[in-house]
Amino acid sequence: MEIHEHEFGLYLTLEEDGYIKRTLISESGAEDLPSTRIQDEVILFSELNFKPYTMVVDTLQEMADQIDLEGKDEMTTEEKEKFDSFISLVDNLLIELEKEQPIQGLLLRTTIQDSLPINDDSAEYAYLATKIIPEQLRAIVDYNFFLNSLFINMYIKNPIIEDTDLYFISTLKIQQQLTFASKLTIQYFFRSLVDYYVFLTMQFLNTKPTVTRCECCGRFFVPKTNKATKYCDRIVKNNLTCKQIAPSLKHKKIVSDDKVVEAYDRNKRKMYRRYERNDGKVYMPKKGLTYDDFYDWNDNATEARDKYLNGTISAEEALKIIEVND
Repeated sequence: MEIHEHEFGLYLTLEEDGYIKRTLISESGAEDLPSTRIQDEVILFSELNFKPYTMVVDTLQEMADQIDLEGKDEMTTEEKEKFDSFISLVDNLLIELEKEQPIQGLLLRTTIQDSLPINDDSAEYAYLATKIIPEQLRAIVDYNFFLNSLFINMYIKNPIIEDTDLYFISTLKIQQQLTFASKLTIQYFFRSLVDYYVFLTMQFLNTKPTVTRCECCGRFFVPKTNKATKYCDRIVKNNLTCKQIAPSLKHKKIVSDDKVVEAYDRNKRKMYRRYERNDGKVYMPKKGLTYDDFYDWNDNATEARDKYLNGTISAEEALKIIEVND
């Protein structure tokens, strides 16, 4: 498919040593984004806290569930008011995202635009919008969950089963064009946020990376060399990195064999499976849960894991917070 010059979206070029060059085109014009490495962008996305976002998505789902327009030719005044409120909240969410996370905000907006027909103010359009918009907004959180699960499997060296573990990234159709200045260059174009992260994940996995976990902060990273590396380069305290402060810590944790970290990973997967039973619905039987439920647990469990790794609470205290009863 041909890329139309200056069409809203993200334009990406692969550079040397795993770096990417990106230009974001929106109503504000063209903005060249800082160059970054693919692995850094993928790992950063996996660490995003979606709790504030998912609270709004849950509210939107509730609002959508209260607008029943299936098979209707026209909306009542009350239905029109409810739908307008629904769309207003969607716009507010996207506007805030575009301010704080320009890529996520714009590509979620274009994803929704491309998923819906032209707005003709009909009941049919409103019906489609209330079904499709929450689904598209949830998709990026689903991909965040998927990526976290993939990293855990890579870290503990579980065999990756392509038909199941890589279900999100088996195929991808994207727009691209060739340009020639001093050299031939392929430019990729995205109007879908999930497609953008799927593309980066494909490029990331193609390098056959080693994913490990920092024994100081407990987060994933890719070592710069094949040499065994225990600590990452994240800045964690007083402008110092894990690699700089870890040797001075009195406690020594072997994270790969640590019962607290293992419990954190195991329970995170368990909580995600409970969310999958929910499938994005707000009301669910007792073992289902919403996005908000998941992130309430995740915030507390991540904090407990980090405090344990930093030596401020015991393993028993951390496990009381992390472990989830079946």
